[in-house]
This record gives sequence, C-alpha cells and structure tokens, in this order.
Amino acid sequence: MKIGIFWHYQNQIIGIAHDFNLSDQDSLGLIDSAYVHVKYWEELRNQIAALRHIEYEEIPRGRVIYNSLSKKTIVYMDAKLLKKSIAQQIATFFELYFDDVIWQKDLHYKT
Repeated sequence: MKIGIFWHYQNQIIGIAHDFNLSDQDSLGLIDSAYVHVKYWEELRNQIAALRHIEYEEIPRGRVIYNSLSKKTIVYMDAKLLKKSIAQQIATFFELYFDDVIWQKDLHYKT
C-alpha cells in the first residue's frame, strides 16, 4: 500500500506512488504525501513528451492518503474518475486493497 499523487492520462495512471511511515501522521491520524501536483508535473513533462504543452490541471487528477486511525486509504479525485475501471487502475498503481479504500470526489481536483 502506497500514497502519492496521480493523473488519469490516456487510460492509464501516471504519477508517484511511495511508501510511508506511520510516524508521519498528523494530529488527525492522516498521512499525506509531500508531493504536489504542480511541482511533480514538471518531472512528468520531462519523461512524457506529449505532456509538454499540457498544464497539470487540464488532466483529471487526485491524491492518495492513509488514515492510520481507521486503517483505510482515502483517494481524493476528480469526479470524472469515479468509475470502477479507473478506480481499479488507481488501486493497482498504489498497491491498494480495493475494498479497503474510501473513494471521494474532491472539487479541488475538478478539470
């Protein structure tokens, strides 16, 4: 199980998925990735030529965090991504147990 940030681009998940430590939780028990979309996008632009002329907020995106109190992963994402097939791609990318995930649309990630 990993946390991080992602985009859904050309029917695949791209982004960064990484391990975390339970000691990194905040006062609410949440463990969030330090990666931010606007900065990580520049790395992806260097890796994927087709992204060079696209801004990071033009592609549906989201964030995966972990709640250590409920022992559940929370995926916040663009409402356009709330489809089972896409959720399964996200779960695979982040090595998540699909049934242990709370799937949330988030206006912050609206495209």
